[in-house]
Amino acid sequence: MATKKFGIDFEQLKLEGYRNINELYKQDSQLHACETLFGDWNAEVMVLAQDAANFNTLKKLIDADSKNPFRHSPTNNTNKNLYNILFSLNRFDIGEFCKPNNRNCGLYYANAIWLLKESDSMSGAITNQKDAYKVNKCIFEATLNNLPNLKLILTLGKHSFNFIQYFFENQVVNEWNQSVEDRKIAKVTTTNKSYLIGSIYHTSNRGMIARARRAGYSGKSSCAKGIAITSNDLQDIFYQHELLKGN
Repeated sequence: MATKKFGIDFEQLKLEGYRNINELYKQDSQLHACETLFGDWNAEVMVLAQDAANFNTLKKLIDADSKNPFRHSPTNNTNKNLYNILFSLNRFDIGEFCKPNNRNCGLYYANAIWLLKESDSMSGAITNQKDAYKVNKCIFEATLNNLPNLKLILTLGKHSFNFIQYFFENQVVNEWNQSVEDRKIAKVTTTNKSYLIGSIYHTSNRGMIARARRAGYSGKSSCAKGIAITSNDLQDIFYQHELLKGN
């Protein structure tokens, strides 16, 4: 069995426009920030988001309470919507949002871009994208090695989908919108293992509104409608996963 990798193993990872979490807090017990929400290393399902946060936001956290800032925030709408969608499917023992069953939930929450953006806000753009993909590739390789039972990678939004296309060298040939709306699952292979790839819209409020509008809905309830549609998207992906994972 491969030795587990933690954030501290990548203390020297650097890229212009980004910072390393180990500059704030030595990550000797986790690899990704949102392991504190879904961090089961025996999981069959990975949720892959774009990136965890910007450096300044996490610095404010550690300045406020001196605790490990590499953690999920209970006030984060993206994670709250994701939790509610997964909870509605009744497939995982995920606990309560503020008290998650993170180590035994059957899910692992990772980020395509592990380094932290040097931006003013959490929603800052991914800069230097080609180099960001290249530099962060080693983190994703370590993530796959840390998850021996992984079968399904669920991309959260277009940016993590694009990273998967890059990482698996364009084995995923469909466009992102087509993959989401048709609920298509792709199969990719590495040297000694294969994975299924499913895709949903990013679960931010903005992403959920966009999903509703794509389906022809608008108005004050469009965010809730987007969450409901995404729950159906995900239910169908899991159904396909169950049919295909043994093949």
